[in-house]
Amino acid sequence: MNRSFMLVPLLWLVLGCTAQPDSNGALPEAVVTDTQPPVVPASFTGDLPCADCRALRYQLSLFADGAFFLRQTYLGKPPPNEFDDIGSWAWPGDGQVLLLRGGREAPVMFGRGAGDTLQLLDLNGRAIDSELNYALRRDAVFSRLEPRLNMRGMFTYMADAPAFTECLTGQRWPVAQRGNYLELERAYLDTIETPGQPLLATVEGEVRLERGMEGDQLLPTLSVLRFGGVWPGTSCGRRAAAEAP
Repeated sequence: MNRSFMLVPLLWLVLGCTAQPDSNGALPEAVVTDTQPPVVPASFTGDLPCADCRALRYQLSLFADGAFFLRQTYLGKPPPNEFDDIGSWAWPGDGQVLLLRGGREAPVMFGRGAGDTLQLLDLNGRAIDSELNYALRRDAVFSRLEPRLNMRGMFTYMADAPAFTECLTGQRWPVAQRGNYLELERAYLDTIETPGQPLLATVEGEVRLERGMEGDQLLPTLSVLRFGGVWPGTSCGRRAAAEAP
């Protein structure tokens, strides 16, 4: 994985107005002043208590566009022992709680810990009363997760350039034309009424950095591991009576 971020205390995570991401989605290092706190991306890692495994490892990637990737690994358990989630992050209210809204029923919440740490909170957003470690420490350099999970998004295909705009993150990724991709493309072409029309699709997918079709730039790219279905007449913000999974 490419790692490229400076270790700085976590004060507020804000998007710089003029900074442009590089090929890995990373922004340049920020000039830290009273009016310009450090910017994302940022990543955090920590081994937290686990009732039936050696430890529950959290790995969290926060992106400048407000998206996050989260992985929880049950150390000491046989595969499948990794579970990924993606979605959007925010610092609502007084900015003391980091809120992760992903595919779970309830958001995951962290408090701002001392220095460069995040402290896992309980389901009510309160500190966990324990002498055990519930802290994630900011990585010295940015680490971008490559999540693998079931996804919903708006798929488009035009001029041999398939793309997928994922619902929870709002991120738009090119789609690799391999694996089970052809099932998605055929279902799309059999369903749309006009060329290039966005169509809600469900897939099991993996997002990895890959070289684009033109040039050497690395781009987050979706690989379709399993095709789920297409859902005409629906969108990320609107579901039909027979809801898409």
